[in-house]
Amino acid sequence: MGCINEGLNLYKVLQTASDKLRLSEICKTTDKQKTEYCKHLDEFININSSNSTDKAKGDILESLSKYLLNISGGIFDIDKNLRTSTNEIDLLVKLNSKGLLLSSINIIDKRFSCFISECKNYKTAIGVTHIGKFCSLLLSTQVKLGIVFSYHGVTGNGWNYAAGLIKKFYLSKENIGERFCIIDFNVSDFIRIKHGDNFFQIINEKLMSLQFDTDYSKYLSKHPAES
Repeated sequence: MGCINEGLNLYKVLQTASDKLRLSEICKTTDKQKTEYCKHLDEFININSSNSTDKAKGDILESLSKYLLNISGGIFDIDKNLRTSTNEIDLLVKLNSKGLLLSSINIIDKRFSCFISECKNYKTAIGVTHIGKFCSLLLSTQVKLGIVFSYHGVTGNGWNYAAGLIKKFYLSKENIGERFCIIDFNVSDFIRIKHGDNFFQIINEKLMSLQFDTDYSKYLSKHPAES
């Protein structure tokens, strides 16, 4: 009887630990954080329908992106406007000690260990030229994950224009572990965060879509424990 009780207690401990380590729990935000995020998001949406300067629009996007990263589990250290010998990196994002621990037990994809984010808030979608420059930046730094935050996203779909260049750049390495991943994170994704999705869920969906050349999100459903 004692062994059975010990087994049940161990099961409860493991179940509790598993629940706490779900990304939905890791990224769970407080009411205050939700309110602040929505404030940043509203400013981002409103400024893009105004005649504000490109710098003002860029500053709002950078502020929103940085805040999103900060509230996504509290696992990132962020360096802003880092200059290299040839480029300026908007956001260099690295896992802190908590994040590295989660990565070491495969809760978080190891590609999040260090990634580069660009904030491009233009009047239109981001074209091939800017994506090409971002490809060069990833190549020169040998960082495997790059996230482009924007309002309108990138031009094209499938194998056309900027969207096509992202796919071709991903496939330029035969070994899947050596491939460079560029993720388009636009206003529709920011809105998904407002409605309860989390940063890792969205990025992981887009990574899977890149790997399998399909819209992977439509194949996903919530785990029963998360419904």
